Amino acid sequence: MASKTKLHLARTLIAAVEGGSIASGARALNITRSAASKNIALLEDALGTKLLNRSSRSLSLTHAGEVYIQEVQKALRMIDAAESAVSQYREEPTGVLTIDSTILFGRMVLGDVIHDYLKKNPKMTVDLRLNDDASNVTSGEIDLYFRTGRPTHQDLIAIKLMDICFRTVASREYILNHTAPHSIAALADHNCINFRFPSDHSIFQWRYKLGNETAYQVFGGNLISTDVEEIRKAVHRGLGIAQLPNQLIDDDIQLGRLVDLFPENTFVSNALYMCIPRHRRADIRVTRFRAALRSHLG
Repeated sequence: MASKTKLHLARTLIAAVEGGSIASGARALNITRSAASKNIALLEDALGTKLLNRSSRSLSLTHAGEVYIQEVQKALRMIDAAESAVSQYREEPTGVLTIDSTILFGRMVLGDVIHDYLKKNPKMTVDLRLNDDASNVTSGEIDLYFRTGRPTHQDLIAIKLMDICFRTVASREYILNHTAPHSIAALADHNCINFRFPSDHSIFQWRYKLGNETAYQVFGGNLISTDVEEIRKAVHRGLGIAQLPNQLIDDDIQLGRLVDLFPENTFVSNALYMCIPRHRRADIRVTRFRAALRSHLG
């Protein structure tokens, strides 16, 4: 078995261990569970030793597996760094750029950036993976991560792109047909459209900055959805008032399609970061994408 193939199989093993299960590792690598399981079995056969202890509920490394992963991770980092260093000498980027992003940022921002990137770099392929789960940052599969909250992993360079804040908005049609709320408390007299978290089915609490404190509120209404884009559409139709993240509605506010009802009470909850593995910071595939993103964000 070629060493390149072994390294490919090793990435599957690493992803499974870091994800806590073969299924989780498979999702991180965008392959099927059966393919991931087969990769690990092939690696164990090639090395002639058992690397994983498997059970229906848990997965753990054998002593041989611990030694193997510790050493192979060093090799993977060196190989990735070497490939990244050489890539800057290419006149035109080629290959695959794998991006892992939060769902909202991927849908609202990255689609246009990727379109421009591929138009200018026709030999590139972008593998875009949208999810809001914790990412496997050491699998070696991902070139760029976009996540809320500053990551602390030592192998990542984090670049802040924007603050994430929540704005309370209504359409001009709604304001014309109803008395605009004169205070946050007055929202109780309006139809408020709410977001439900898919993970635990709880209702998102609207949040406001009041001096040095943060207030959390839930207001009633006739629509609850797990899809923020559907909530945005309902607000556009004049159905009611909603609190939505700025990534989704800043353009609507700037163009006058939606009205920010309490701008002075906007609550900044977090920030969104672009994260780059250190060994890929000079990779031409990454640097070209960063340039496209900067151009889009202004």
